[in-house]
Formats: sequence, structure tokens, C-alpha cells
Amino acid sequence: MNPLVKVFLGVILLVTPLALYAYEFLYHTNFTIMGIELNLLGSLWVMIQGIVPLGLMLVGLFIVWLELDEWRIEKELKSEEKKKSKKK
Repeated sequence: MNPLVKVFLGVILLVTPLALYAYEFLYHTNFTIMGIELNLLGSLWVMIQGIVPLGLMLVGLFIVWLELDEWRIEKELKSEEKKKSKKK
């Protein structure tokens, strides 16, 4: 597929939800498709409430992993230095 077509599709996928959120925000009404009323801003808020704690957990896990890895490397370096000092 042509990269320009992919960019065009990406722009459509980016702009469409933003337009729907703007419509709901500006007109203070829910968007209706085929008789189904969508509360987009309410759904967005629920989604944010679910994603933020998960994101914080992943950031915390990443920090713990980095620090444990750094601790392990420091321990290995100290043992290497001790071995080198004993050989001399």
C-alpha cells in the first residue's frame, strides 16, 4: 500500500474520534448512530480511569526492573574488581 494512502487513513482515524468528542462537547448531546445513543465523553472518562492505574503500575514495574538490574551490575563489577585485585 502506498505510504500516502496509509497517512491519509491514519489522519481519518485520528480526526474522526476527535470530531465526535468535539460535537458531543459543543452541543452537550450524545451522538446517535442507528438508534444507539453513545456517551463518548463518559466512555472516554471510564477508559482514562482504567488506563491510568495500569500505566502507573507499568512505570513502577519498569523502575523496579531498572534498579534491580543496576544493582546486579554493580554487584558484578565489585566482584570483578575483587578478582582483579587478588590476581595482582
